[in-house]
Amino acid sequence: MTSDRGKLADRLQRQDAAAALRKLTAGEKLTKSEQQTLRRYEKQQEEDRRWQYYASIPQKHWRQMSGRQAKVINEQAKRYGIPFGGATINLADVVRALHDFLAENALRLSQDEALLAGDGSSSPALERYREERALLARLDRLEREEQLVARDQVREGLARIAGLLRTAGETLERCHGAEAADVLREALEEAEREITRQFGEATDDDDNGS
Repeated sequence: MTSDRGKLADRLQRQDAAAALRKLTAGEKLTKSEQQTLRRYEKQQEEDRRWQYYASIPQKHWRQMSGRQAKVINEQAKRYGIPFGGATINLADVVRALHDFLAENALRLSQDEALLAGDGSSSPALERYREERALLARLDRLEREEQLVARDQVREGLARIAGLLRTAGETLERCHGAEAADVLREALEEAEREITRQFGEATDDDDNGS
């Protein structure tokens, strides 16, 4: 019954707002009541659109707001069970999941804070724990400042550069013969071996770019 009354009220408000808008378009002066009706309707429309936007935030915008790469966002979503890893993000779902996570892990989080704060005592295990947390915080900060680049991004950029150099090698071969191109190919092979030494073998995640 309450729902039916609400629908009726919405319909009447839309009708009143439409009538006021027609008068405004025709250049007629609105009464104070009509002005208020139109403002209420416009405010409600804005509110409805806002909730629509909340429910479908593109991941591109989420990456910009979070300062995180897609791979990091997807890993965090999987690890912590917070639904911001899809193509679009429903903000209401994320907020609910975040507060559920905080509630479920309140004890552990408070224990972590106590360990980090310390009580004047220390031990080798506690010091290692604090060092690891400090290292993670530093890596997080570097990533935010875009000074830390993901390994797969480095590989992708180097692969593009290698592709350009191989194309240049084909041009060298046509213009100056196979020997000139062989010099460049040998240099590329040595560069690939050095990349492997520096960054390790490519993983499935690196190849997929996920």
